Amino acid sequence: DCSDTIASVRAMKILKRFGSTSGLWTKDAAGNSEKIYVFDGTANDTVYVFPRMRELTLFRSFQVIKFNLANKTVVDSSVFPAEEQIPVFGLSPFTYIEVAADEEGLWAIYATKEDEKNICLAKLDPTSLDIEQMWDTPCPRENAEGAFVVCGALHVVYNTRLPSRSRVQCVFDVSGTLAPEDASLVYFPKRYGSHSRMKYSPRERQIYAWDDGYQIIYRMEMKKKLEV
Repeated sequence: DCSDTIASVRAMKILKRFGSTSGLWTKDAAGNSEKIYVFDGTANDTVYVFPRMRELTLFRSFQVIKFNLANKTVVDSSVFPAEEQIPVFGLSPFTYIEVAADEEGLWAIYATKEDEKNICLAKLDPTSLDIEQMWDTPCPRENAEGAFVVCGALHVVYNTRLPSRSRVQCVFDVSGTLAPEDASLVYFPKRYGSHSRMKYSPRERQIYAWDDGYQIIYRMEMKKKLEV
């Protein structure tokens, strides 16, 4: 059936980085074989044959992994299309990527040396881990200790290296319906040391935080985006 034509590129998924700048990889277009064929470079006379996609992606660079806790297996994974990733938050040097879920789906919060001052955001397909869209946000990494996404809006939590109150000081809404000047300046009541993780639960409308060994729940009061 050749009644269709291409409308647009819906999403992308980077499986791995392998070999030189020139090469070719493909699946057999005929039959039902799952084999993957890889030709690396223009002078190499070696063909790499992988029995299926999973074997091709076993050894990779920086990636997001979907892991089944019940049977302890890797269900799927995707390499991030970002060169030289750096810690996302200035006050959390061990966090190179933060995966977040909200009412609108799955997100990845990250940073790269290309734009090392600000935080980046990507929308992921929760089933395939395909990257649907990417944004360079205006939210700086400096003095950031964590972030979460609520209704498609990235909220970055800031502080200083000395213990004090954490606060949401930068909000980036991918839909553009929440202007930065209309976003609430949210303060968290207390900080023991530093928030190493903050996970928003869209079902419960609350945040599960890990702060210097303390497990904390922040219950959020919500308002409409267009409400002043």
